[in-house]
Order: sequence, then structure tokens, then C-alpha cells
Amino acid sequence: MSNLVDFHIHIDYYKNYREMYDYFIQNKTYALFVTNLPEIFEKCKREFPDNKYVKVGMGYNPQLAKTHRFNKKLFDKGLPHTKYIGEVGLDYSKEFIETKVEQQKVFQYICKRAGETNKIMSIHSRMAEKDTLENLVENKVRFAVFHWYSGNKTHLKEIIENGYYLSVNYSMLTSVKGLNIIRAIPLDRLLIETDAPFGKSNIKGKTYNLPVIYKEFEEKLHVKNFSTIVYDNLKRLLVEQQSYDN
Repeated sequence: MSNLVDFHIHIDYYKNYREMYDYFIQNKTYALFVTNLPEIFEKCKREFPDNKYVKVGMGYNPQLAKTHRFNKKLFDKGLPHTKYIGEVGLDYSKEFIETKVEQQKVFQYICKRAGETNKIMSIHSRMAEKDTLENLVENKVRFAVFHWYSGNKTHLKEIIENGYYLSVNYSMLTSVKGLNIIRAIPLDRLLIETDAPFGKSNIKGKTYNLPVIYKEFEEKLHVKNFSTIVYDNLKRLLVEQQSYDN
């Protein structure tokens, strides 16, 4: 398999991050390294220079709102140096609901900047799908990819109607709810992610086994040439973004 895509992976959580980085280049695999803070983005940009296959997104994970203040100055400083913003979003689950107001304030600002600069966003929306989508639309964000979506079919339909994509993973594929969500997404809006090391990626004895994940998707969805479909989707997204970026 060639031209595989992993649109959401936390490379900085790996001890062998340099080896992982080399893997993507050597295997001609397109990867988006998402970060959880602007400070981490800054470090990753120094460690992982951009190339054809590996890109680094600048993020602020809503799950860190309680422990890490959003560095707006550093975010704005880094914005011109990437076309990707992620991981960002909202999380209203029980563990993080207490920071809802702060999350909303930060995400509103990030969406405003993303809309102004036509960045591609990788978005966390757990139990906050409605507010997440409303923020994107209000701020005229054109390019968004909902990562590991777990909401209802109504909001899923609205996400698709607004022209956004969804990145799905092996963990979703192996649950009844997750599989139903994946099957409800048009094939031309699908991207693949691992969310590694948080999502399941260690399959059949390998710490990171992306080719097998793609094969599992082909079998479960009864789709041939799935890697080509995902690659074409990524290419289309990038072409659309480039047309606004010029």
C-alpha cells in the first residue's frame, strides 16, 4: 500500500518520535502531527521540518484548559508557519465540563483566526458537537475535519452539509456505535487517523500498523481501493484550501 494517510497523530507522545517521523517519510505516508499546545507546536516545528509527507498542526486541546492557559501571543506567532490548526475544539464530557466557559472563549478566538487565514482544522468535539459546529459556521471556517466524532446523526448530517470532513480510526471501527457513524459518512468525506498513541494502532504485534488498519476498513465497509479514496479526499481538501490561500 502507498499514499496512506494518518490525519491525526500525537507524535510527541512517543519516546521514539524521531523513528516515527522517519517512518512516514520512508513509507511515503502522509501524516498530520497534531499538538496540544502552541508551546508544543513550537518545539515540534524545530524538531520536525516540513516535508512532502509530514506536516505539524498547532493546537490547544480543550482537555488542558484547567491546567494550561492559552498562549494567544504564541498562537498568533506560529499561525503563519502552518496551514493546519489542531488539535482544537470543545469537550463537555463530565471530566472537563467545569472549564466550559474558558474552552468556549479560546475556541471562539481560534475559529476566528482560522476563518481569517483559511487554515485546515482538526477538531475535538466530544459532547459539544452543536457548539463546535456553530462556532465554525459563525466564523466562516471553510476547512475543518472532525476527529473521532462520537455525536448523533443529526449533527453529523449538519457537519457534512457544511462541507466539512471527518477523520475516523480503528477504535471507532471496532465498536458498534463507531462503525455506524463511519457508515453514515459519505466516502468522499472520509479521512483516516489513528489518534495514536490514544487510539488503537498496535495491531498484530506492531506498535504502529497503518496498512492493516486500512485493510480492516476495506473489509468492514466492503470497499475496494480504500487507500486511494482517502488519498483523493485529502488531495481534494488541499486543493480547495490552496484556492483560497492564494
